[in-house]
Amino acid sequence: MIISVAFDSPTLQIDASNIGDPLSNLPIGAFGMHDKNGIGDRGCCGGIGDGPKGTPGITSGSGHRITAPQLIYKVEPEFSEDARKAKFSGMVILAIEVDAAGHPRAFRVVQSPGLGLEQKAIDAVKQWRFKPGYQDGKPVVTGATVEVNFRLL
Repeated sequence: MIISVAFDSPTLQIDASNIGDPLSNLPIGAFGMHDKNGIGDRGCCGGIGDGPKGTPGITSGSGHRITAPQLIYKVEPEFSEDARKAKFSGMVILAIEVDAAGHPRAFRVVQSPGLGLEQKAIDAVKQWRFKPGYQDGKPVVTGATVEVNFRLL
């Protein structure tokens, strides 16, 4: 049995030039400095900007800079059988966390050509080591984006 439900929705008029504009004055949906998810000078509560607070927003309210993790050891990835048979080359982009000891964790595939290369990329990056990010002289968990290239010789 399939049930369908239809709703009448109000028509919204939004000036497209304000969407994504950090200087937008729209209070909702523009991601401007007045939006709770804003990317402007007052981003807060999930936004990005020079806000006084916000989780998971990136703010400078505390004044404590976090340095990015640095790759210090890298293992090249293996090709999947499907990619090898197709003679395919490409790139997988992963979002990861680097823990305070420099170990990668919390893998999320951002972009992949498929053919089983996602798992091969994760398997390789699990073996990578990083100098962790630092805040106030102490190692902290930080996020990073890594590119894993697959090239046939």
